[in-house]
Amino acid sequence: MDQALQTALSTGLSSVSGFHSNKPKGVDPELAGKNVLPQSFCPTAKDRLSFPAVNGPVRASYLSIGGWPWGDKPTWHYDESEWIEIQEAWQILYDAGINFIDTTEAYGNGENEVFSTPMKAENFIHPIDAPVTSLKASLERLRLDFVDIYLVHGPIHPQSFSNVAEGMANEDVFKIRDELKKHNVPLATNQCEFSVLRRYLEITGGIRKCQASDIVFQSYSSLGQGRLSGKYTPENPPPKEYRFSSYDMKDIEPTIATLREIAEKRGKSPASVALNYNIGKGAVPVVGIRRAEQAREAIEALGWRLSEEEVIAIDKVSVEGQTTSLWQQG
Repeated sequence: MDQALQTALSTGLSSVSGFHSNKPKGVDPELAGKNVLPQSFCPTAKDRLSFPAVNGPVRASYLSIGGWPWGDKPTWHYDESEWIEIQEAWQILYDAGINFIDTTEAYGNGENEVFSTPMKAENFIHPIDAPVTSLKASLERLRLDFVDIYLVHGPIHPQSFSNVAEGMANEDVFKIRDELKKHNVPLATNQCEFSVLRRYLEITGGIRKCQASDIVFQSYSSLGQGRLSGKYTPENPPPKEYRFSSYDMKDIEPTIATLREIAEKRGKSPASVALNYNIGKGAVPVVGIRRAEQAREAIEALGWRLSEEEVIAIDKVSVEGQTTSLWQQG
């Protein structure tokens, strides 16, 4: 099952109906510069946001470190020799004030599940107690008594609402919010793919609805699996396993060029600019970190804000994205 899930995660259950698109669809220019939080909102690495919870709010960073690459071989080609670099990167993040880690038993056969925000991926045949059973197993591996936030990747057994802890990923969050209320379970967060290469949740009003409902919106694939980092080019494309927002690099070169231009003027990296863009749009970015350089770039996304003119410039070269019939409902 783990291997099958890894294959599914890396074979394009991503940004459009069905599998993935070869051609990016631009965003209506009329939306340029819209849906941006006030410039006064400028969180640092030590600032904390609040997730609603039954026993009081959970306080976490405005940026989350994604653990998918830690131990995962099918998509990220993890090698045991990387572990020292990963530990160094985590120490840099921790020292800066980042305390929010996103991991799951489904990534790397559980090898990366060493921190405190596991996600569970389920299919339709699991019993109604699957989330609770999986959470208990995660706690045992983590050697913890509890986790702060527990997310479910996608739809689970229709009778299991009472067993879902506090969040959903990839699901239309508003379909289950009312059911969770019946069991005094606050819906704390909704996590979907969102980036310069997939603004679907912003355009359709999903982020705005989350904000109005006190639901923290998290963005995964915040860098389009590295496409927005400036690392890849038409001549040096990302690995074929990197399926989220898997557009041909030549088709998104104007997008990357705009990020590079702003980054150069700001003295930042393209990755820092792309992550700062997400924060300004109201998302808490989840970003995969494997090396010290990536850790520093993530930290440098905090403590400043893109100007209105810079956001408009990025918006004009951004991509809309869509949903998928099997995986992403939002």
